Amino acid sequence: MWDALSDQVKAMEAMANGTACPSLYLSSLDPGVGKTQTLYAFVRNLVRSPAHAGVGVLICLGRLEEVRSFVQGMNAFGVLPPAAVAVMTSDPALNALGHPVPQEAQVLVTTHQRLERMRGRRLSDASAFLYQGKPRAVRVWDESFLPARAVVLNTNTIAGLLETLSTINPDLRARIMAMVNEVEGLPDNSAYTVPDFAAEFGIGLPKVIRAMGRRAPTKPKDAAADLWHLSGRTVSVRCGNRDGWALVDYRDSLPPDMAPMLILDASGRVRATYDDMEARGLLVRLQSAVKRYDNLTVHLWDKGGGKSSFALHGNELCKEVARMVLTKPQEPWLVIVHKPHPTGGDYERLIRQHLQGADVDVAFLTWGNHIATNTYVDRPNVILAGTLFYGTAQYEALKRSVADQRASDACVSAEALARVKMGETMHHLLQALCRASVRRCEGDGCPPTSAYVIGNSRHDFQGALAKAFPGARVKPWRPEGLKLTGYVAKAIAYLSEMAKIVQTGAKVRFKQVAQAIGMKPENFNKDVREHPAFSEALGKLGIIEVGGFSRKISFQFQTPI
Repeated sequence: MWDALSDQVKAMEAMANGTACPSLYLSSLDPGVGKTQTLYAFVRNLVRSPAHAGVGVLICLGRLEEVRSFVQGMNAFGVLPPAAVAVMTSDPALNALGHPVPQEAQVLVTTHQRLERMRGRRLSDASAFLYQGKPRAVRVWDESFLPARAVVLNTNTIAGLLETLSTINPDLRARIMAMVNEVEGLPDNSAYTVPDFAAEFGIGLPKVIRAMGRRAPTKPKDAAADLWHLSGRTVSVRCGNRDGWALVDYRDSLPPDMAPMLILDASGRVRATYDDMEARGLLVRLQSAVKRYDNLTVHLWDKGGGKSSFALHGNELCKEVARMVLTKPQEPWLVIVHKPHPTGGDYERLIRQHLQGADVDVAFLTWGNHIATNTYVDRPNVILAGTLFYGTAQYEALKRSVADQRASDACVSAEALARVKMGETMHHLLQALCRASVRRCEGDGCPPTSAYVIGNSRHDFQGALAKAFPGARVKPWRPEGLKLTGYVAKAIAYLSEMAKIVQTGAKVRFKQVAQAIGMKPENFNKDVREHPAFSEALGKLGIIEVGGFSRKISFQFQTPI
């Protein structure tokens, strides 16, 4: 881990000295290892270095709330001169935390969105981001990075623009309506060439935006921008049961001269998107060191936890989440829930109702706000009340954006989509669970933490958890209590009676138990001993399996009933 942190420093030092290659450098150390603290220390020393007085630093963060905590953390680590730091966001109160003239501050803290607004214009041409008239040499991007913005434009969203378009040109409205009807008649995974509306009607995007009015919401404006971007392009058409038809592509959003730049993303070791960037030669992986999670126990409930499942069964799921919290009422909890749903309701409110005013310390986060906060690192219990998934169109758009693969080039294979989906699943699991105490680093591992995850087995959560959290134990979460049937129930009943009469340390052979329940010994191992419910029930009885060097042959009673 120290070597990996040293790699991070060397990458920034090379940028400061002008010797870095024009690449993206990825540091994917796990949460809590010290990537941000290392950045603080580097910035403090750079600002104090007379030899680097003319070297500017650009730090890009994901959300506004991260900016405040970052600036405060940077000063807490080592107070910087007041004129050394500037903040550039859409929030005047945040901007007031730093120097009023960003170009005069050696360190500029801004958001991803500020860079994405440049729509592919060069960073060296943007005076707002310069320091002493020159591009900032040290560039750091915190959390998820994509070289282009994935575009998924739903036909219902396009239809929402028709009223505005009719005021500009009725023929344009009719042309777009015909396109929507044409797209909705295509089979899934088709290629489709969008009409070039600007060329056909001589109407540019600025005119469409003006027709919406200055007070129009951002989403319709973004949709219009995406539609005009897609005009004349060949795109992919995806049809999902939930989202209907969507046009899929990607568009340049970041300056083309961002490199060299350091990316700090703990999810870098699990997300498939970085593999494609590396394959294209855009990205260099710095040395990593995977944290151990032997002290993490994950209880997995094999049940749908997506937005649609919560919309249909929200009350049932929230009731079980509340029941789980009440199993340890003296300990603090963190619960991550979906945002309120028009039909499913407010899930935080539902969980609190089922807690019935119990005196428990429960904090809540919603999916989408489950990244880059350290507020809950002292909570040893965390519940993912649902999981975050995208539609097929979004996964395809992500794949195309990182692989630079247009619909006119090739289709995206089912295998490639599956890799992207698994990578994003692991990304969300890693980021969400690491809001709690598992985030902290103790040696090369984490402190004892209990996690509870709702997720359908068809998404291979077992595999995702094993890769995202090496060494973690995954156990079943059974809301209805342990239900035993058949030979498993008979074997546990027999062993339960034996436990009442034998002494601690007594043993009974597997063959004896099989014969006692009327089962052939050769079938006992596969049908009973390997059953997950049987293993769990054995643990509750205080019984372990023992034997020789090569194989287990007996049950041993450890704790008398």
